[in-house]
Order: sequence, then structure tokens, then C-alpha cells
Amino acid sequence: MQESIKDLIPYDPGLTIEQLEKQIGKTMVKLSANESLWGPSPHVYELLRQKTALNYYPDGAAVRLKQLLAEDWELAPDYFCMGNGADEIIFLLANSFLNPGDEAVIPTPTFSSYETAVRIVGGKATLVPQPELTFNLEEIASLTGRNTKMVFLCNPNNPTGTIFSAQALKAFLAQVSPQTLVILDEAYCHYVQDAQYPSSRELVRQYENLIILRTFSKVFGLAALRIGYAVASPKLIRELEKVRAPYNVNSLAQAAAIAAWQDKPYLQKVVDETCTERTRLIQRLQECGLKLLPSQANFVLIRHAQAILVAELLLQEGFLVRNTASFGLPDWFRVTIGPAEKMDSFMEAVRKVLQVI
Repeated sequence: MQESIKDLIPYDPGLTIEQLEKQIGKTMVKLSANESLWGPSPHVYELLRQKTALNYYPDGAAVRLKQLLAEDWELAPDYFCMGNGADEIIFLLANSFLNPGDEAVIPTPTFSSYETAVRIVGGKATLVPQPELTFNLEEIASLTGRNTKMVFLCNPNNPTGTIFSAQALKAFLAQVSPQTLVILDEAYCHYVQDAQYPSSRELVRQYENLIILRTFSKVFGLAALRIGYAVASPKLIRELEKVRAPYNVNSLAQAAAIAAWQDKPYLQKVVDETCTERTRLIQRLQECGLKLLPSQANFVLIRHAQAILVAELLLQEGFLVRNTASFGLPDWFRVTIGPAEKMDSFMEAVRKVLQVI
């Protein structure tokens, strides 16, 4: 057994929706994984029905998809690396740039794959607790040093939904060493309405140590197909390409991503409705006396002294939410935002549960 993984715990996906429905005896609404309850563009389904050449390997270079991304970002295609979800990119980063003992700084709570990837390759994960549940970039920068090879920043952050500003990020990038890679995970960027949010499209041209992560799993609704990408200087992308599997992104995922990317009106519809429901849900939860964070993502983090019990009771009402004990936040639970009718039903369940606690 590899020494670096002996203390790791395998990811537990929990029961499937089908298993839960059989167990609970009612239809379930999954609000636990930050997926899009709107689903992908209708064009995606139309295109997938036409894909029949499953006996051929996919385009290993994802030429057409990279070209579309490059045009939108106003960059050359060699600024992009495609992954089997952004998760794979995270592991490619660790394998490309970390040697055993190298340090990666990770503010917490945040997405667990960062630490897992670092530890698998024998790197040192330096966790920096953020008790206010918003990233203090000045403090995080002060904890980086000559031996820091990598810093992971999720913006908006998972599971909090909070963001840091463009001004804070620019100050951070100016403070850390140019030899330290800054991984900026923007999985939830499309849902941000705050004008102070950074423009990573501009920053990636200015900082050769900046690597941006994006995904098609969230707002584009392609979580089942697993496709994401990194944006960085061609010098860094070449290193990722050295360890990337030749056909890591399948043909259906590439085709679906292209169809989803091109349907701009549908994308805007999902964003607009998500943000409308986010505002409405936050207001109604606060009216119930619940404390929650000011989210800029497609989920909200809610505090309750008996959060674990609340999650269990909501499950009995047909709503699967995410208790965040695994993030080190046992008194909180996270809820994905969905269309109005689902949020209305969810609020009815919340009020019912709060009455019995």
C-alpha cells in the first residue's frame, strides 16, 4: 500500500435516489450535490440522440470544444486542458507539479478533492481554517513561503457559497511568489451577481502562475457526463497534458458540452431563475429564524444547532440535503437551489420540520 494514502477514507456517495425512494416510500428531491435541477439544454438531448459512432475513440485533443472555449475566452486553444470533470484536473495538477513533501496551502472548509489529490502524491496539505467562513486572502498569503508549490482557492467557495473580491485576489497574486501555483476553482462562477467578483479572463493573461478551473457539471447540467477544463499559460498546460490520459473525455461528453455551450439563451435562463430562487429562498429561510450565509452560488449553507436531525427529518419529507459535518461544520446543512415549485415544496417541509424540533 502506498504510504501517502493509508489514512485516506474512500469517498462515500451514499444511497442512490432510487434506493432512498424505496427506503422512504416517497419520491425524493435531491438537493445535496449542487447539481442543476433544470438539467441541460434541450439541444443536448437532440444531439446525443444522433451520436451513434460509439465504436471509435473520442477526439483525444477535444479540438472543436477547445476552439469554442478559446474563441469565448479570446485565448489560443493551447491555454486549455480538458478533464473528466474538474476533479480530474485537480488530480492532474497534483501529479504534474507536486513532489513528495511539497506543500500545498488549502483554506478550509472547502472542496475535499484538493487535500485528497495532494496527499495521494505524497504532498503536504497545509490546511488554513477560516472561522468566519469567508476566505481571508491576506492571511492565506502570509502563510505561503518558498516551499509552497500550490494554493487552492474556490470562488464561490463550496460549501459556503461566499466569494472574495477582485481587489483581494489581485493583492493576493501580488503577494505570493510567482513560483507558487494559484489554483482558482470557479465551478459556480456563473451564479455570481456581485460586481466585485474577479474577472479571471483578464488575470490569466497577467499571471503565469494562475490556473483557472471550470466545469460543465453545474450551470450547464452535465454532471453525469463528467467534463471540465483548466485555463492557464501554455507552459503550464503542457505539463498537465503530459499526465493526462489520451482519451480522458468521452465523445458524448464533448458533444454535449459543445451543444450546452452554444445555447446561450438557455444558459441565461438557468442563471436568472437560479438567482431569483436564491433570493427568494434566503428570505423565506430567514423569516423562519434560520441563520445562513450570503451565497453567490447555486446553494445556500444554513445553520441549525440540530442540523443532522434537520437533515434526517427533511429526508423523511422527501428532500435530500447535505449535512456538512464532513467539512467540519456539523451545525450546518447545505441546500441546492432549484426551480420555484421545488423550492416551494421544500419550504413547506422546512416549516413542518422546524415545528417538531
